[in-house]
Amino acid sequence: MVAAALLLALAQAPTHLTVQPWTGSDFQVTPAGAARYRLKVSGKPNASVSLRALHVSPGWLAAFCTPKLCSPERIDLHLPQSGEAIFQFELIREAETAPKESGATIADNNGVTVKVPPAYRQ
Repeated sequence: MVAAALLLALAQAPTHLTVQPWTGSDFQVTPAGAARYRLKVSGKPNASVSLRALHVSPGWLAAFCTPKLCSPERIDLHLPQSGEAIFQFELIREAETAPKESGATIADNNGVTVKVPPAYRQ
C-alpha cells in the first residue's frame, strides 16, 4: 500500500513555474503602475495547484491576474487539458511609506518555487 502511494507520487508530473517580463496587452482589471510579469504554470493536465506569493515587502500587494479578475496573494486553480496556464502576476506598491522595491517568491502546494525579480516604484 505504501509502495503504491510512493509510486503514484513519483509518477505525477511536478508543477513547473516560470516568470518572465509581461509583453502582452495589459488586462483591464489591473491597476496602472503595477509591475507586471508573465507567470507560466505547467504540470499534469487537470491537476489542482495552489499558488501563493511569499516575501513581498510590507506595503506592497502581489496579485495573480486573469483577464477577468485579480486574486491577491494566492490562487487555487485546475490546470486545463494542455497542462499549462498563464497569469499576469503583479507587484503593486500600495503605501507611500512602503519600500520602493519589492520582489516575491511564488510557491505551489508541493514546495516548487520561482523568484520574481524586484520591482522599483516611486
